[in-house]
Amino acid sequence: MLDYNSSLTALTLLLTVLIFSYSIVLRRRTTVQSALLAELKNKLDRDEEEKNREQDFQTSLQQAEITTELQKSRSVVVHSRNNRKTPERYQYAQSMFQSGMHTDEISSALGMSTTEITQLLKLARITCKAE
Repeated sequence: MLDYNSSLTALTLLLTVLIFSYSIVLRRRTTVQSALLAELKNKLDRDEEEKNREQDFQTSLQQAEITTELQKSRSVVVHSRNNRKTPERYQYAQSMFQSGMHTDEISSALGMSTTEITQLLKLARITCKAE
């Protein structure tokens, strides 16, 4: 009986050592994987931070462009408007009206709606008064 008990004790001790050593191996793997996860998380955080900085820069750049555009001299804007040539169709509409044609006749001749012709003539009157 003593021989059986000592074999059983030795087997129990051997199993305990194996389980303990396996738990140490698992703990080391867990530690290594935790370190890798922490490193990946840091890299993701840095990438996200860089992306946010880039988006902030793009937003600032767009705001600066808008601000610069708004701060342009008004005379430059007015001057560029004066240099624009009125489209020929619009000039024709105005000259036809001045020659005595009605808006219906002008719209059919130019292939434009009567509403558009009316608006063009009103704009022409306004710009003539402003000049």
